[in-house]
Amino acid sequence: MVSSKEGKHQKMVVVIRYILAITIISLMGAASMTLRDKAVIYPPAAAMLLGLIIKERQPWHVSPWSIPVLLTLSAFVGTILEARLEAYPVTALSLGFLFTGALLLITEATLFPTLATCLLPIVLHTTSWMYSASVLTLSTLTILISTVITRGGWRQSAMPSFHTASRISIGKVRHWLLMWISMLPLLIAAQQLHKGALIAPPLIVVLVSLCQPDDRKHRHPRRVLATIFLSSCCGVFCRMALLDGLSMPLYIVMPFAMALSLMVMNYMRLIMPPIAALSLLPFALSGNVLLFPLLVSAGAAYLLLCTRTDIRKFIIHRMALIWQTEPWK
Repeated sequence: MVSSKEGKHQKMVVVIRYILAITIISLMGAASMTLRDKAVIYPPAAAMLLGLIIKERQPWHVSPWSIPVLLTLSAFVGTILEARLEAYPVTALSLGFLFTGALLLITEATLFPTLATCLLPIVLHTTSWMYSASVLTLSTLTILISTVITRGGWRQSAMPSFHTASRISIGKVRHWLLMWISMLPLLIAAQQLHKGALIAPPLIVVLVSLCQPDDRKHRHPRRVLATIFLSSCCGVFCRMALLDGLSMPLYIVMPFAMALSLMVMNYMRLIMPPIAALSLLPFALSGNVLLFPLLVSAGAAYLLLCTRTDIRKFIIHRMALIWQTEPWK
């Protein structure tokens, strides 16, 4: 049994991890205000902080110090795609998705926030190099803090066990191609309706996460959808009521939005890093964000439908056999 003293110590450690994560978000808000550049706001930072600092175990199979490299490279490619293919958003998003999928296959990593990092500048029409600089700075700072608290015994260091092969297989390539095909109608709809929130990059991360062979959360689509809606409402409330309405500073409003999102996820008993990123995305958007939760929920509903149909069974169960029998030489 855990003694009362040890229980208090564990709770204190958890509180400290939460405070560290919230503080980094506050620093991001302060940097954005100081530089007067929205490109500094990096919503997937919430997902990284949740996975690398707040959660007891790292949810991704990836070497810690390769994380800043993968994220910064993805941010750089996403910015280039937006600059070169601004008039062709579906093409740019497709290339960004396939590039990131290839990158993760080559490195045998499951760092799915890399997808959101690459697609975000395309959705937000960001061509500022401050975005890549922000990604590099925040990811490096997160890894430094994560390493310190892990070595200090404040967090477990073991990575989750994922099925990986020594070589890329045709099955894995098909897996990513089928996921791209499943989200392609949503990309086209977002372009035709001029509603980027339908394809909020964290939603793409949710799709890929739920299509993994060992995933269990796809069995609870209502809970996932409700959590996505409530988390996005947290961000919209803080953006419209506190930032726009009361003119409160970003370094207070943004961490408060993330704190509300974490409370929602704990209440819903569904901890998914990409959902935390949705609470910060309204701060990176321009204009009215009142419909953001509804649009995000509509996009999420479609993607969740994809994970509940025979498409997922084809992607997962048949590909699992191919992964073992068809190595790509």
